[in-house]
Amino acid sequence: MTFDMTRIMILATRNKGKLREFNHAFEGTGIKFQSLLEMDGAPDPDETGDTYEENALIKAREIARHTGQPTVADDSGIEIDALPGELGVKSARVWGEMTYDKINDILL
Repeated sequence: MTFDMTRIMILATRNKGKLREFNHAFEGTGIKFQSLLEMDGAPDPDETGDTYEENALIKAREIARHTGQPTVADDSGIEIDALPGELGVKSARVWGEMTYDKINDILL
């Protein structure tokens, strides 16, 4: 008799690439991540923090409350030395749904 000892954790994202990266990084550990794409009615937390860490905590806490499951989240942004304080943690709010390639085209 064999038992599946895989532990499922929630990754607070709808980004398929990020889900793939996390599952690859944790391959062989017994941890598998599921994204918000696999959950009906999952909220989309407002990222109102002033730091990447604050935004990740906002997302992880809200999704954990919603699902009752262990949840992991991360946050990232674009940091440009020539534009101090202009993007960073606010990248998504400033640039909206544009892809990084499109943003790079605009900046270059």
